[in-house]
Amino acid sequence: MKKSLLVVLCLMGLLFVTTASSVAQEKIEITFWHHEAPAHRVAAFQKVIDLFVKENPDVEINQEVVMWGDAWVKTLSAMEAGTLPDFQFSIPDLLLTMYKAGAVAPVTDLVNEIDEKYQFFPNQRNIYAHDGEYWGVPIFTMVMLLTYRPSFFEEYLGTKEPPKTWDEALEYAKKITEASEEEVYGIGIGGAKNLMTDEQAYIFLASAGARFFDENGRVIFNNPKTIEALKLYKEFFQYAPPGAEAWSWGEIELNIAAGTIAMSPYFPSVQKRFHEEFDSNDYDAAHIPYFKDRKERGTITYPNEIHIYKDTLKNGEKHMNAIKNFIKFMMRPEINAILTAEQEPGGFFPTTVAASQAKEYWENPIVKRFENIHKVAFEALQEYATLYGFEYGKWVNLGIGDITGADVLAEVVNKVVSGQMSVEEAVAWGHQEMEKYSVPVSQ
Repeated sequence: MKKSLLVVLCLMGLLFVTTASSVAQEKIEITFWHHEAPAHRVAAFQKVIDLFVKENPDVEINQEVVMWGDAWVKTLSAMEAGTLPDFQFSIPDLLLTMYKAGAVAPVTDLVNEIDEKYQFFPNQRNIYAHDGEYWGVPIFTMVMLLTYRPSFFEEYLGTKEPPKTWDEALEYAKKITEASEEEVYGIGIGGAKNLMTDEQAYIFLASAGARFFDENGRVIFNNPKTIEALKLYKEFFQYAPPGAEAWSWGEIELNIAAGTIAMSPYFPSVQKRFHEEFDSNDYDAAHIPYFKDRKERGTITYPNEIHIYKDTLKNGEKHMNAIKNFIKFMMRPEINAILTAEQEPGGFFPTTVAASQAKEYWENPIVKRFENIHKVAFEALQEYATLYGFEYGKWVNLGIGDITGADVLAEVVNKVVSGQMSVEEAVAWGHQEMEKYSVPVSQ
C-alpha cells in the first residue's frame, strides 16, 4: 500500500510539474518601448501593465525605456539587428522613418474599432493616415501653450493677463527682464540643435503661417513667413537666460519651477511639481499669441502613437490579439486617465472625446487645481494645433521623419541665435538641407 501511495504521489507531482510547465510555456510575453524616463512616468506605465495582467494572467508585459535623444538611432539599429520590440510608443516623424524603412504594419482595423467606441479627435487620428491605412494608434497627445507665472506678470507688469499678440509678449519679456534686473528673464526658449528647439521654433512658424512643404510635398521652407517667424524668435531670444542656446526640455522645466523665467511657449507639464513640491497655484497657461492685425494662431501637437512592427506578426495570431487587447485596454477612458492625468498632468492629454470627458481625468487633484490649463489645452488641440509636415490632414512628404531626426529646423535656429548666420542665410541653408531628405508623396 505504501508503494502504491508513493506511486500515486509521484504521478500527481509529475502531473503538477507538467501542468505548471505547460502554463508557463503558454504565457504570452510582450515587450514594448517608450521614451518617458522619469520615475513617476515609468510607474504610471507599470500601473497600467499590472491592471491589464490582472485581467489577463496569461500575458507578461515588459516596458523598456529608450531616451528620446536615442530613439531614431536605436530603433534603426534594432531593425537591422532583428531585435525590435513588439511595438513602440512614438511620434509621427519617428513613425514615418520606420514606415520608409518598411518596418511597420498597418493598424487600420484597430484604429477604426477604437474610433467607433471612443471617437478620436480627427486631427490626432489623421496624422497617422496614409495610402488608405492607419499606421499608428494615437494613445495620448501633447500640446504647447504659452505657459507663465502669474505672480511675475503682476509684480513686474501690474497685470495677471497674458499677452494676446506677439508684440505684447515681446514687450512683456523686455519689461520683466529689465525691471527685475535680470533676476527673472522674460522668456524661456532654446537654441540648441535638438528636438525641443524644433518644437518651440515651430510655434513661431505656425503662427506666421509658414510651412515646410506645400500640399504637394514640395519644400517651401525658404519663404518670407519663415523669415518673419525666425526674426521674431531671435528678438525674443535676447530676453532668455544665458546658456539657453544649449537648453533642452529639462532646463526649461527647471527654470520655470525655479522662477528664472516668467513665461515660455512650452508643454504645460510642470503642474505636478507646483502641486506636490511647492503647493502653489502660481502656474498657468494661455493660448499662443498671434501676430498683430492677424487672427491666425499656431502651436505644435504631438499625438504619441503606438506602431506595431512587421516582425511582430511572425509571432502568430494569439500574440497579436494580446497586443491589440492591451492597446484597447489603454484606450479605456479610466485607464487612459492614468497615462495622461496621472502620468504627467499637462504633459499628456487624451486623444479621444470619451477620455477627454472622463471623470477619472477631471477628478485628478492636479487637473482640478490647474483646470484652466486643461481647458485651454483642449481648445488648442481641437482648433489650431498642428505638426510640421502634417498640416494638410495627410502625408505629403515622407522625408519629414528624417528632417526631424536631423533637427534641421533646430540647427537653423542655432545658426541664427549664435550669430553664425543671418536669418535669411540660415533659412536658405535649412531649405537646402530639407531638399536632401525630401520625398514628396506625389512622386
